[in-house]
Amino acid sequence: MKALLNRLSIATGIGDNAPDEPGARVSYRLERMGPEARQRAEALRRIAIEDFGSAEGADRWLSGTVPFLRQRRPIDLMHTRKGAAAVEHTLFNMRHGIYS
Repeated sequence: MKALLNRLSIATGIGDNAPDEPGARVSYRLERMGPEARQRAEALRRIAIEDFGSAEGADRWLSGTVPFLRQRRPIDLMHTRKGAAAVEHTLFNMRHGIYS
């Protein structure tokens, strides 16, 4: 997993103008993704909503830094297949109590 994270590109091509409020940040990022990336990201958001019990909780997690993702924001990684895979892996690990 570390090798995968090391290869991830953190350049999103979206810019740094995303709003600070978690729900608005997630919406802002999703709107700027291409169709395939948006579909992937929306599917992961649905999983996060299920795991966190609310859209607000999921959006807070998606827009906050995550130690397992090397302090990156999940929403900033989900625009690539590799980034989405890392986010999905992180959600899976959290769901199953794997935190290392």
